[in-house]
Amino acid sequence: MSIFTKSIQGKINKSDGVRICIMRRPDRSVSYDIWMPILAPSGKLLTDFHKKKVIWPVFEERFRKEVIKGQRKYLLLLVEMALKRKITILCWEKTPKHCHRRLVAEECKKMNKKLKVVIK
Repeated sequence: MSIFTKSIQGKINKSDGVRICIMRRPDRSVSYDIWMPILAPSGKLLTDFHKKKVIWPVFEERFRKEVIKGQRKYLLLLVEMALKRKITILCWEKTPKHCHRRLVAEECKKMNKKLKVVIK
């Protein structure tokens, strides 16, 4: 099956499948089916990035330690879900270039080459 990513600010589509929010603090106005804040950057890392205390490569390195390595069992859960049905990973950023949803999706693809991953 498939993992898609998109901004939670985008329009909801039936084609999204199961919508999984991986934000630490989603706004109450946003819509999703499952909330997995365990796959979000820590509050400290988010603050450091938003206050420009760290640049993207440093953010990415720290995120990989915190989540990609530290929360591996939850990434495996995403992979298992995606093998059974289409899922869409949601986060705030409008583009995936500097967004952790891309990093999560890319890691899921590494974990199972059979997955189709579409990053938006």
